[in-house]
Amino acid sequence: MMDDETLVNRIKEGDMSAFEEIMNKYSRQIYLLALKMTGSHEDAEDISQEVFARVFKAVPTWKPKASFYTWLRTVTMNLCIDYHRSKVRHQTQSLDDKDSPIANITTDPSQSPLYNAQADELRRRVLKATEELSPQQRKVFMLCHYGGLSREEAAQIMNCAIGTIKAHLSRATAKMRDLLKDFIE
Repeated sequence: MMDDETLVNRIKEGDMSAFEEIMNKYSRQIYLLALKMTGSHEDAEDISQEVFARVFKAVPTWKPKASFYTWLRTVTMNLCIDYHRSKVRHQTQSLDDKDSPIANITTDPSQSPLYNAQADELRRRVLKATEELSPQQRKVFMLCHYGGLSREEAAQIMNCAIGTIKAHLSRATAKMRDLLKDFIE
């Protein structure tokens, strides 16, 4: 198996089999990351496809600042953040809407309807609260808490010092705690 840099160079030369190899190598990891951040198989699939479409368009101008996989994760995280922003802005809670979280509350028979309703409300409030964070705080919060990245990995992706990441994460966590205090207590 070729390394990522070789595959990227082949893609730049128009070799579609190299792009297929990249997709085969990383599609599952990208899908699982998107699933973790969205909680929806359908949305994770859409985001995964969009990640590879954007990567295909951007490969000719890609300059390695970090590993190719780190770049893929960054593209995925950014699309998931955009997804959450869009969902918070356009969220409607209609019982008639079959895609509404409320319509599907009882789909997990192992949980009570009350538990599912509370979990859905918490998720909605957390997503709304992330909109109150500064763009930098939101990105760090999403990378570390939803993306499962370490502070070091987040610093590499955002091209800044780890101390900056720690400060943003600390402020974001404090603000989220404050914004959600009525619901959490």
